[in-house]
Amino acid sequence: MLPAPAMYHFPLPEYRHISGEKLAIRIRISSGHELTSVLLRTEPDNEEALTPMVLELDDGRWQWWSASVSISTHDIQFMYSFKILSHTQQFWLDAAGVTKRAPLRHRQFRWLTSNVPPDWIPHQVFYQVFPDRFCNGDSALNVKDNERLYHGTQPVKAMNWGDPILDQGDHLAFYGGDLPGIQQSLDYIRELGATALYLNPVFDSPSTHRYDTQDYLNVDPHLGGNSALQKLCHDVHQRGMKIVLDAVFNHTSENHPWFNRWSESDIEGAYQNTAGVNAQRYFFFDIANPDSYHCWKGAHTLPTLDWSNEHVQDYFCNPSEGAIQYWLSEPYHIDGWRLDVIHMLGDGEGARNNAARMQQIRHAVKEAQPNAMVLGEHFFEATRWLQGDQEDAAMNYYGFATPVRAFFASQDIAYQPCQIDAEDFDEWLTDARTQISFEHQLCQFNLLDSHDTARFFTLVNEQFDVMKQAVMMLMTYPGVPSIYYGDEVGMSGQNDPYCRACFDWTELSWNTELLDWYKTCIALRQNTPVLQTGAYATLHAKGDVFIFIRFDAQHATVIAINRGASSTQRQVTLSQWDCTPNRKEKVIGEAQWQDNTIELPAYGCAVWHLIR
Repeated sequence: MLPAPAMYHFPLPEYRHISGEKLAIRIRISSGHELTSVLLRTEPDNEEALTPMVLELDDGRWQWWSASVSISTHDIQFMYSFKILSHTQQFWLDAAGVTKRAPLRHRQFRWLTSNVPPDWIPHQVFYQVFPDRFCNGDSALNVKDNERLYHGTQPVKAMNWGDPILDQGDHLAFYGGDLPGIQQSLDYIRELGATALYLNPVFDSPSTHRYDTQDYLNVDPHLGGNSALQKLCHDVHQRGMKIVLDAVFNHTSENHPWFNRWSESDIEGAYQNTAGVNAQRYFFFDIANPDSYHCWKGAHTLPTLDWSNEHVQDYFCNPSEGAIQYWLSEPYHIDGWRLDVIHMLGDGEGARNNAARMQQIRHAVKEAQPNAMVLGEHFFEATRWLQGDQEDAAMNYYGFATPVRAFFASQDIAYQPCQIDAEDFDEWLTDARTQISFEHQLCQFNLLDSHDTARFFTLVNEQFDVMKQAVMMLMTYPGVPSIYYGDEVGMSGQNDPYCRACFDWTELSWNTELLDWYKTCIALRQNTPVLQTGAYATLHAKGDVFIFIRFDAQHATVIAINRGASSTQRQVTLSQWDCTPNRKEKVIGEAQWQDNTIELPAYGCAVWHLIR
């Protein structure tokens, strides 16, 4: 049986573009193979159609085949793949590579017919801030000891900045971080190279994490209130930066007036009258028992909203006065929403009609501000929410953070053993990447860690060389990098709540070598357009070595990583990039590249720009 020819199709204009009213599509195939036909497979009416492609060029090395087809508009995504025939064999090319049989639908190439994510997203580097622990800008706003009770019985605690995290009751511990502190730190964030902020919840809430919202239209006064957010948004936008806020629409605080668990409001809440109007906004398993309400993962402080209720829908999604629109409009004009546990939101006690509700939320966001970002939180595989009708991006735990953790730290998202080699790593990344459109790939919210996970520096036992490799991966892989506050200066900490310590503003305590590396890698990304919007291909994935390329028609950048404890040499060819570089310019790292051989030191990594 003859080997398959090399064949490539990438989401770049020279491979596909609109020509008149049709989509012109090209495929590049290695010369020297006796092909009888090359066919473009589409589904114009959900039925297979095979369009013959025309050989337009054969330079002795590569053949270029082309076809033009009308784009069906019955779906947001126009799907296609390629069928290549010889006298005795057939091969197929889909988004994940070459196969010998027709590809499954989820592996096909995608062209978005509508709902393209905002084009500003791929150009950002996000900086995530947990407000209470980042910077105390106005001590007059600080929570005072015993100022209020949490869950009706537990007094809150006023902590000194930098005090150790409480082993129990960290949700009661307030350190005094606030929005004025973030505003005063914008120059630091911008100097790092970050261009966008993602803030954990800022709305009025009884806890320090603020995922239990009790007022969606008012910023917590201990963070500075609405005026502080207005000033912060103004200063962010004055610097040409973006700001995305956390939205907790799946559940409320038990203190929300609709629920009023502890009778702190004059309103008759669901807990006071399980047959009342407000009770219809929640779900009770037993209407005669006020304690039988459905809540997030069994946490009785977080009663779950019932999105089948039209008042709930209207409160958040009303086009003229909904809570979603309120913050997207002036004077705040935030640039998007991060939707907390959005996959759990739905009608009744669970996630029934989740897709319809997510589409409703998306519509409300885009109606208020078409260029706003819709970012969903998903710890696991999120393909279904990234098909164009719901989210612009997901927090990319499954498609980036978890495989990166497995490759570099030998753990999965549950901190259980997970040892993978570079082949497994590449397969994992490919599976996640190729099931969504290229535009959505570029917007995926890539992260090493967050407020919900252990610090990555801790996971790799504070090994600087390993952390360097992970940071390089974060800044060069397709998607939008997000830095969790303090990672850049070497903050450590186990899982929640220990990952939420106060930022130490004493510069003598910083890991300046790591900080300089972050700045170097961020600058590399910001100064290299193909790292923001270029196509991707794996060049080598075996054992401890992972090498990939980002490229467009004119430029290419190669990233090489050796996680092993020994130096190694690997052969690399550049057939994916349809250019022959005149020289290779190393911009980061100690590795060497001679002819087709890359030599990487132990725990080494390097980046080259290929110059035509």
